[in-house]
Amino acid sequence: MQMFTQQEIDELSALHFINQIDAHLRVVSKIRIVADTGDRPPRVILLLELLYDRSRVDQLSFDLHNHSYADIIEVARNVGDNEYLMCEIDNLLSGHGE
Repeated sequence: MQMFTQQEIDELSALHFINQIDAHLRVVSKIRIVADTGDRPPRVILLLELLYDRSRVDQLSFDLHNHSYADIIEVARNVGDNEYLMCEIDNLLSGHGE
């Protein structure tokens, strides 16, 4: 069970990265921390805003359950290097998203 300090939660919540995927596609990644009840750790949500030629086309979100602080930053910073995220983005943009 991953627990974060208040400082780590504040830092993660303030982060956003712009990932230039190709000449037309940019992905803005942000982290949202959702407090949970009881002794459970907060949920960490990766929000991806998809921009095509600077126009917002869609948004995706992913639960980063059990990821470490460093891993969360790595995923958000390097969306283009993550095969799973890129597959989900490709599916959404090609109209095959669920």
